[in-house]
Amino acid sequence: MEENLIKKWESLTISNDFLFGKVMSHPGLCQKLLERIFPDMEIDHIEYPELQKSINMDYDAKGVRLDVYVKDGNNTVYNIEM
Repeated sequence: MEENLIKKWESLTISNDFLFGKVMSHPGLCQKLLERIFPDMEIDHIEYPELQKSINMDYDAKGVRLDVYVKDGNNTVYNIEM
């Protein structure tokens, strides 16, 4: 059983709601990921307006949705969501 869980964990990608929510909810990880996706973006500010009211934090959860608002050095605002 433990081996099965390890395989499931190792197969997760950033498109998984659980992993996306965990990464995006940590400002440092969020910034590093966005800088890798958008290498020319200079992130100035990250804001977390609100999490969904009901959140299932299991690794295979569906329904976690975390909106992240990012503002760069040019005052361009990006809304990041999965």
